[in-house]
Amino acid sequence: MRIWQLIIFIQIVLFLHPPALAASVDTNAGSKVAVIASSSFNPGVISANTLRAIFVMNQTKWSDGTPVKVYVFSDSNPTHEVFSKEVLKFFPRQLRRAWDRQVFAGLGQYPEQVSSTQEMLAKVKATPGSVGYLLLQEVNQDVRILQISQ
Repeated sequence: MRIWQLIIFIQIVLFLHPPALAASVDTNAGSKVAVIASSSFNPGVISANTLRAIFVMNQTKWSDGTPVKVYVFSDSNPTHEVFSKEVLKFFPRQLRRAWDRQVFAGLGQYPEQVSSTQEMLAKVKATPGSVGYLLLQEVNQDVRILQISQ
């Protein structure tokens, strides 16, 4: 069993190696994707590698010990596709594979999937320590845009 855990750990580390990213990323359509958290929660500036670790469900607590709650859209959602490719530097199927490995190895859980912008805003607003993503023009004052360091 230890060898499988080591293999999974190595694969996750390899996924976390892509180049750094910005807090919001331009899409081809001129939109930007923003990483969001509850407005009452301020984790400060987080690194690109920390963001990747959070979204592959490898990091389950913030630096202050607050549990992380991850909200995502379905794999086929256009915002999810842009977020995965442009922000995390993964294809959606790679992200899904990372989640599957964590769950099947008994090391983690899937992120909670939401079906709409309104649901994403409501859940992130109501959950301290939560993180999600939206198109920049969909973000309102109820949530905070996280600053991502290179």
